[in-house]
Amino acid sequence: MHLSPAQREEFLYLNDRLTRFAGLDPARVEDAYADPELIERFIRDAGEELTDAQKQAVRNFVGYRKGRFYLVKQYKKYAVLLQQNTLYGVVGVDQAPAEMVDKGLPVYMEAALLPFNDTIVMTSSTVCEDGKNGSVSRSDIEYEFKQIKDVRGITETLDPQTLEEQNSPAAQAAEQELRQYLRTAATRDTHATEIKKILDKYPELHDVYMQMYSKISARTIKKDLKACGVRERHFAVYNNSVVAVAPTRGELLEQLSDLSFDGMMGQCALFRL
Repeated sequence: MHLSPAQREEFLYLNDRLTRFAGLDPARVEDAYADPELIERFIRDAGEELTDAQKQAVRNFVGYRKGRFYLVKQYKKYAVLLQQNTLYGVVGVDQAPAEMVDKGLPVYMEAALLPFNDTIVMTSSTVCEDGKNGSVSRSDIEYEFKQIKDVRGITETLDPQTLEEQNSPAAQAAEQELRQYLRTAATRDTHATEIKKILDKYPELHDVYMQMYSKISARTIKKDLKACGVRERHFAVYNNSVVAVAPTRGELLEQLSDLSFDGMMGQCALFRL
């Protein structure tokens, strides 16, 4: 997916005006995104030549980010980039992101993302050829993608104000606190009251709770199976139960994909004996 002709025209127009105002080479427009004061001067200088919506669009350029991502999926609506624990739904300027790379997905790449109105635009991309993506397998990337998608969903905006509302400091602190309480079975039991209070106040953290709970259960199950002499198998645990077993990780992930699991795949814990 990419910007419509009208969106593309407006996007390029605003970037061109900002670049010329800043006296930058077009290849250095990123320097302008990183300077909120320059952007405000540009908006004041433009006056009525820009609509209020266009001015806000330029203000949002400060949400720009550049880094290394996995390009994991290309949907009709947008492509999905994976970075750490976040998925971004992005579009290209004039072509779909998957069309910018000459390889099958997933692809490890360096990309630049810019918020524009209600979308995230991938303004540039370069496939990483230096091997610094490590030995992460395709199945591991697919599993991580499904886990994050089930628990956190796909971020469709870099609008600073929207992100602040979605990720309030209080909610982030609550999630961090919840994860600390769920490090082990002992800490979970000790802080049962505090955990309930957090979940009552932030019900959206229930998925995180189940994900951590499954990890705790997996440790006990792994220990018991190992004591019974079970070897050379991969397991998936949800809540207190083993829901899939396979001789390889790839087959295990296929089993989980085949299960009618109602979005709970991301709450499973995997281990190997």
